[in-house]
Formats: sequence, C-alpha cells, structure tokens
Amino acid sequence: MSQSIFYIITFAILLACELIYFRIANKYHIGDNVTPRSSHKKYQLTGGGIIFIIAAIIYYIWQPKQILRFDLMMVGALSLAVISFIDDVKSTSPILRLLIQSVVICVAFYYNMAWGYIDIFLVVFICGLGFINAYNFMDGINGITASYTLVTLTTMLYYTFVIPHFQVPQPFVIVLIIAMSIFAFFNCRKNAVCFAGDVGSIVIGFFIMYMIVELCWATADVTCIILVSVYGIDTAFTIVQRLFAGENILLPHRHHLYQVLANQWKIEHYKVSLYYATTQLVINAIYIVIPSEYHLTYFIFVIVALSCCYFTLKRSKHSRMN
Repeated sequence: MSQSIFYIITFAILLACELIYFRIANKYHIGDNVTPRSSHKKYQLTGGGIIFIIAAIIYYIWQPKQILRFDLMMVGALSLAVISFIDDVKSTSPILRLLIQSVVICVAFYYNMAWGYIDIFLVVFICGLGFINAYNFMDGINGITASYTLVTLTTMLYYTFVIPHFQVPQPFVIVLIIAMSIFAFFNCRKNAVCFAGDVGSIVIGFFIMYMIVELCWATADVTCIILVSVYGIDTAFTIVQRLFAGENILLPHRHHLYQVLANQWKIEHYKVSLYYATTQLVINAIYIVIPSEYHLTYFIFVIVALSCCYFTLKRSKHSRMN
C-alpha cells in the first residue's frame, strides 16, 4: 500500500471513529459540566482526543518494525490513554494517575540510564512528568490544544526531513497531524463540539515530549525545548504562582494566562488560541532559520521576552477585575 493511500484510509477511519465517539459520549454523558473554574458556559463533550491514540495504533499496525524505544513509547502511550479515558468517564485519584505517568516515563526513557546518563534521565523524568500534565492543564478553551499542537507537529515534521538521526518516523508525525486536523474541525469553533479530554491532551503531550527528547538527542542541542516555550512559560509561572498562594496544583483553576485572557479580558476563545499558536509558530520559524551557534542567545531572549509578557499581562488592570 502506498503512503498516500494509507493516509487517505487513515483519515476516513479516524473521522468515522470521531463521529462514532460523539454518539457514544452523548449517550453516556462523557463530558464536563459548567463549574466556577470552567472557561466554557455550557456542558461540553470531552474525550474527542481519543483519536490521537487510535491514529498512533493505526500507524503502528501499518509499520510494526520500529526501534525498541519507540515500541516502549507506544506501550506507554496506550497505558496513559487507558487511565486518562477512565478519568474522563469517572474521576480517578490524582496520585494513581501520577504513579502511572511516572512508570510510563521511566520505561519509555530507560535507555538514558542504560547508557549511563542518570542525570539526563532525572531531568527528562521531572520535566516530562510536568510537561504532559501541563498539556492537560492547557486544554481549557476552544481551539488552543488543536492549533498549538498543529504548529508543534508541523515543526517536528520539518525536522524529520532535515535531521537524519531524528528517531521519529515521518509517517507517524503525519498520522498525528491528520488526527489533530480532524479534531480541530470539531474543536476550533465558537461553539466547540468537544474537547480533547485527558485521553487526548495527556497522550498528545506525551507524544510531543517524546519527539522533543529525541530531537535534543539528534541535534545535541537542549535549546530545542524552545519549540514548546509558550506553553512552558505559562505553565511554569502559573504553578509557581499557585504554590506561593498555597493552592493544590493538582486541582482545576483559572489562573493560566490563557484563562485570564478568555475569562477576565473577555477575549474570544479562538482569538486567544490563535495568539498562542501564532506566537509559537513565529518562535519556531526563527529558531529554524537562524544558525545553530545563535540558538542559545535566541533561547535566552525568547524566555525573557515571554516571561515579561506573562507578568505584564497578569498584572494589568484587566487581570485584576475578576
């Protein structure tokens, strides 16, 4: 089977799966009710991101021969999908979810320890655990997960063409882009049909984390994390803010900058999502075109600039109105 035919068939299967899931979710009321911490104003279906793991499984069935660490990553993603979907249907213990996530990351990136890089393993473990949960925290308004992830996946697709040692299969990235595009059709609108849910945001966050780690290995350049810096800055500073306020960082909240922009500044959801995705797109495009010897300088500049934007917007009078 040619790749083009495979992609067309994959698109049809994923679209059918999404439509079938909507019927199931409606029947069994798999969704989020409006709460004081919600950014939406009515009941929303959740779990639409289930097609991300389905897309990965379809690819894996088509191309079963992979390197060992990709195999382990797939097993980990499937494990995360199961526990996350259970959480979408009926809330589970945060401690249980963190435990499973920790085991998955340890298994998926064990090769760092096997190669003697225990320090790198610890960094990947801590940052990885935070990153996949950050992706879940950021799935709160229409379009933000879909648009931001499409930017990130497109960037990863570019690197599959130009970095020979980048151990992420190009068709795998394309299949995820197909799945995300289908989800975006139902999510990137004024009245979203569904949200990704834990099953979608946790799994796609894990996939992207895997790609970023592999890209750092392939380029020997840790500044590659700049490719997800917009999410990173919002999440990191929001966690610090909540810790200083004595809040439980595992509980839902409305303190992320994107939530402030949507709920207190009253900016339409799709516009906030577009701001995030466009900002990351510009950052990524510049990072790609500048010479590698300027990557560290550019990385520092971007982190400082994003940090200043975060605190400026958070401290504005609009942000203190609520």
